[in-house]
Amino acid sequence: MMPRRFDGYLQHSQWRNLNELVGSEYSMLNTLRQSTGSWIVKIFLGLLVLSFAAWGIGDLFRLQPDAAVVTVADTKISGREFLNDFNRQVRRMQQSLGPTFDTQQARQLGMVDQVIQQAVTRALYDQEVAELELTISDADIVAWIQQSSTFKNSFGRFDKLRFEQVIAQNGFNEQTYIAASRRDLSRDQLFVSITGGTQAPAPVVQAFYQFQEETRIFEVLNLPYDKVTAVANPTETDLNAYHEAHKNQFMAPEFRSLLYLTLRPEHLLDEILASDQEVVAAYEARLNEFTTPASREVEQVVVAEETAARKIAGRLKDGRDFYAVAKELAEMDRQSVKLGRMLKADLPEEAAESVFAMSKGQIGEPIETGLGWHIFRVLDVIEGHTKPVTEVREQLIRDVKMEKAAEVMFELANKVEDELAGGSTLKEIAEVFNLNHGVLSAVDSRGRGRDGHPVADLPKAPSFIREAFAIQIGDEGELKEASDGSYYLVQVNKITKTAVKPIGEVRGEVRKAVLKEQRAKAGSEQAGKIAAETRSGKKLVSRAKAGVSTVKTLEPLTRQKAGIHQKLGGELATKLFRLRDGEIAEGPAQDGISHSIVRLVKVINADHKKKDKANLNRLTEFVRASMTDDILAQYRSALRKKYSVEINDRVIDALFDELNVRG
Repeated sequence: MMPRRFDGYLQHSQWRNLNELVGSEYSMLNTLRQSTGSWIVKIFLGLLVLSFAAWGIGDLFRLQPDAAVVTVADTKISGREFLNDFNRQVRRMQQSLGPTFDTQQARQLGMVDQVIQQAVTRALYDQEVAELELTISDADIVAWIQQSSTFKNSFGRFDKLRFEQVIAQNGFNEQTYIAASRRDLSRDQLFVSITGGTQAPAPVVQAFYQFQEETRIFEVLNLPYDKVTAVANPTETDLNAYHEAHKNQFMAPEFRSLLYLTLRPEHLLDEILASDQEVVAAYEARLNEFTTPASREVEQVVVAEETAARKIAGRLKDGRDFYAVAKELAEMDRQSVKLGRMLKADLPEEAAESVFAMSKGQIGEPIETGLGWHIFRVLDVIEGHTKPVTEVREQLIRDVKMEKAAEVMFELANKVEDELAGGSTLKEIAEVFNLNHGVLSAVDSRGRGRDGHPVADLPKAPSFIREAFAIQIGDEGELKEASDGSYYLVQVNKITKTAVKPIGEVRGEVRKAVLKEQRAKAGSEQAGKIAAETRSGKKLVSRAKAGVSTVKTLEPLTRQKAGIHQKLGGELATKLFRLRDGEIAEGPAQDGISHSIVRLVKVINADHKKKDKANLNRLTEFVRASMTDDILAQYRSALRKKYSVEINDRVIDALFDELNVRG
């Protein structure tokens, strides 16, 4: 297949704050807006930018690692890079969807095209960076890495070992990580040069603020359906008609009658002994489990120079407040000072012995480590403790017996399988080996009986029900090992297929449903009449009926007011801020058992003298970010016209063929 031109929309890469990255080769790309219209219109439509992070671990790659998947002018994205990006995205999706999400599903969801689009966008930017000769110095790279919080230890210092571990976990060595970081920073430099001066126009921000902060006062009449008495008692014809029209509401699930036997270690415990020697041996083997190591609740102040450290220590020993001194002389906040509970191994080697020799409340002398000069304070001393064997004896006895029972059960399982192969029935096997067995007359796929309640005698094996509904009548069944270490055997005796429950069985349910429907209809009609009368000039409060409905004035609401949809229902809530003074809206309430009529009493404009600065700042940033996105979208469009773009499908297909992941 010949390379093809790539003419689809590209996604914008909005690079995250590099100090917050875990050293990613690049950030996932923001979804490109489908329209090139005014950014103001887009803002008002509330289109949010979706961002995707592309972190993970790459797979092995053997086929044509340097063959180009994407070519943009002189910039190429190799098959190796593409495949690593794809696998990173798969790993990221697994974090959200679970480990069962695989490469095949990813391809079916169109993730290949998504990663290609990202690669094209990256290549466009890299080509522009190269042409503009934008460079990042080695010193800037080193400074950025050392400043990244990802690579700092609990003392807030750059940790070389942590750096090496993190980048290795993400498929990089030091050389490739620095190269990737240089590309990221170069792109960031390009973006800043294009959008760095973007400002949100004050009139637009003010318009947004007025829109969000506008306050409205409503009065609401709520008409409960169960208070509507003018509803005829449903006839048999009504019941039959509803039952026929709403069959899905009255479906009985598939039920199965099951024969089963189970083998669980606890069933054998009475027949197994645990000697004193075995108990002692288990105790000694698990001594760490019963030992709580000594620890210390610790705080620290860290500075670079010894002189400053001794000054701090002197003030602290004079009784000055620890946090005040830390803030004044070390520029450390309370959170930075607190180390929490530390084991000896958690502390720097140079300080561990000294700290653990200190008493509660003691402030130590300055100690120098590779991270600077430390002044430690011990807030609490927690001594180590080992539970004696007498305290954990009963637990050890049971654990020893369970371990021995597991071995016995394995041998027993082999004997059961031999009996099955010899033609013995499930009941015969259960009687020969004295196994727990029984019959479940009716159980559904959720483990519930015909009464809708969980079946009490259901075997505890997590996979039992799944296996029971995977086999058919006549299947001999196999002895299965459950995830909890037990064994079970299940056979299907009878299957009752899913079916509509006869009306005689559910007449009460049908009658309730019909009455609810009729009352809702009558309530809606009554509410409509009240709304019409109110629109004609009558007061809403006069339409309320004592003991049936009341009129309440809602607390002042804004468009952002939490709970508005829960109070009034989604359908009705969407109408409220379209009303003019005195206008009426009506619709089903959120509770599903009543109808609401709402009248707009008053509109209160936002008080600009009492601005919510936090919200105003959020809106300002939202407008600025939207403008930035539009600028970059136009810039990408210009780059696509400037540079040729090609995608090599043949290489992509070959990559997946090599890895045996073709759909």
